[in-house]
Amino acid sequence: MRWHTLVGITVLAVLTAVGITAAGLAQERFDNQVRDDMFRAFGGNEAAFKSAIAIIEEKLAENPDHAEALVWRGAARYWRAGKAYGAGDSAGGQALAAAAMTDMDRAVALQPGNIGVLIPRAAVLLAAARSQRDPERVRDLAARAAVDFETALAIRQPALDRLGQHNRGEYLSGLAESWALAGNQDKAEGYLRRILADLPGSPYAERAAAKFADWSDRRPLNCLSCH
Repeated sequence: MRWHTLVGITVLAVLTAVGITAAGLAQERFDNQVRDDMFRAFGGNEAAFKSAIAIIEEKLAENPDHAEALVWRGAARYWRAGKAYGAGDSAGGQALAAAAMTDMDRAVALQPGNIGVLIPRAAVLLAAARSQRDPERVRDLAARAAVDFETALAIRQPALDRLGQHNRGEYLSGLAESWALAGNQDKAEGYLRRILADLPGSPYAERAAAKFADWSDRRPLNCLSCH
């Protein structure tokens, strides 16, 4: 699977699964305004991509510090970076990836407790870590993803038991895989055991058991029942 496709699927699947309901109950969630277009865009629909970007840029023109719009622009730029790399444009890919990271980092700096900001960045970082060849880069990206997932999970913890299997599975598997790629096997094992205990018989438990059996298995642990 190409990198830009992997980034798109991972970001949107995790966003859908974890239920970003804590992102602002008093106002319309920004992700609802762009998510469907992004789904279509990451599937190759250029018109949908332009529509989503137009909404994002309009929001940022109104408020340059709109954290959720920034993080979504970052996710879109990272996806475009993958397309550039795939087309052989390394310089363009590097520029877009750097701009994407700037957007996402600024978004989290502005609203470090907003799940609607934390999860998109975590999902992009995890997808990016999977695609890297440099072990140090893999560990760095995955560790940053893990921290975002940990923060989001702590925010959602009071309601976690009431979430469905899919939602809990995406949180826990995202953490298990992030920590595994970051080189922290102890923390990864803790989340794998939690998946086996809390989600028996699920696709998440099946993948967790496979990971325990073979730590060299690099297949994704999340996004197992999104499509």
